Amino acid sequence: MRPRITSTCLSTTSSEPAQRGIQSMLNRKVLFTAVATLSLYTANVSAAISSAEVKRLQEDLTPVGAERAGNAEGTIPEWTGGLTEVPAGWERGDDRPDPFADEEPLFTITAANMDQYADRLTDGSIALLERYPEFSMPVYETHRTAAWPQRVYDSIAEQATTAKLVDDGNGVSGVWGAIPFPIPKNGNEAIWNHNLRFLGTYLNVPSAIATIVYNNDQKFEWWFSNKVHYTYYDPSITDETREEGALFRYAATVHAPARDAGEGYVALEYIDAKENPRKAWTYDPGERRARRAPNLAFDTPDRPMNVIDDYDMFSGSPERYDWKLVGKREMYVPYNNNYLNSIKHSVEDVYRTPVINAELTRYELHRVWVVEATVKPDARHIYAKRVFYIDEDTWSILATDKYDGNGNLWRVGFNFPVTAPEVPVTAGGINVHYDLKVGGYYAIGGATGEERAPTFDEEAPQSAYYSASALRRRGR
Repeated sequence: MRPRITSTCLSTTSSEPAQRGIQSMLNRKVLFTAVATLSLYTANVSAAISSAEVKRLQEDLTPVGAERAGNAEGTIPEWTGGLTEVPAGWERGDDRPDPFADEEPLFTITAANMDQYADRLTDGSIALLERYPEFSMPVYETHRTAAWPQRVYDSIAEQATTAKLVDDGNGVSGVWGAIPFPIPKNGNEAIWNHNLRFLGTYLNVPSAIATIVYNNDQKFEWWFSNKVHYTYYDPSITDETREEGALFRYAATVHAPARDAGEGYVALEYIDAKENPRKAWTYDPGERRARRAPNLAFDTPDRPMNVIDDYDMFSGSPERYDWKLVGKREMYVPYNNNYLNSIKHSVEDVYRTPVINAELTRYELHRVWVVEATVKPDARHIYAKRVFYIDEDTWSILATDKYDGNGNLWRVGFNFPVTAPEVPVTAGGINVHYDLKVGGYYAIGGATGEERAPTFDEEAPQSAYYSASALRRRGR
């Protein structure tokens, strides 16, 4: 979950009327949910898998349901447990080292050579290669670094035969602290694996940046901190917390620009939105009041280039879409991007015009689940169709293509994940959303240029920290 922050234009080259129009959009006071707005809706009812299928999680499949073997060409290796070795001398909060710093790209995909790789590129990647000479894809050797704690693997195996979608898809039952569907039978199950995947127990982000960069060099920047307690995966939570279905607790504070400093947000999310809908509050330092915030979701506008359920590539209820599990493909996707997410880079190094600095990025060949989402006939969403590319090893969406009502590719998203062997976990890093109509991008999630890197497993604050009264005290 990441904050929605009212913006201030830090630099601009646009005309005054255009600037006022953009500022008007940016100044909407909207609580924004990221990581995932896990409201647990879907269109289908599913059944648990059999005991025989569960055995595959220790045989030909990994504990999370990925294919254990490599591919026939040897370009995707066998999964052998992932990266769990912590570098000597490294401590939490230090800059997260690149485990493959000595490697050079095998090749770089550009507009000049993309035809020979087209069958392994997303539509969004192709569109960006065609449009921007500055966009390229350095492709490195594939490393299957994904790993989760053994207790999570055990929970998946123990509950795979009981987990199912219930109440016409409005909830999940028979599972806690695990992805529910390691062997998905449909697109709904696959997207819930993304929404319920392991991301650690406590995300602590002392400071991070969100930025919009337009092709005309107009830029907007904000800095914020957030603290997310993933109660769904925390083994130390109370029985009461589990019984009420608390999924996560979230708090954020805005640090800059000065006009927004002190704004704060708190949200409590549950695994059954029908029985226990989200509770959220915002704090306005000008009013010195904490107010209940509306339950935002779906295509509620946030920034000019994204909507609420764009966060974490997709977040929240899937109820407005029909979901199709297309199958698996070998694709060039962002992976092992510790270097891009390094706190040692400056903002200017990373967030360039018209695309982020391609030289800092890393792509690898991985197997992904391709899931198509098409708006239901009786529903509405500004994205009539979306295609998601979900990593088989982590259940993270690594790329997404978003289409308008006329079937035209509109926006393109990438997740550049970090590898954290101390947990272990592969967690979301910088997320970038390109808008092909407007011309520009929105990026969020990077601790670029900050003193301390995000951590994923420190001790979480007490539940009282995530209250309206605590929010008011922090804002004074």
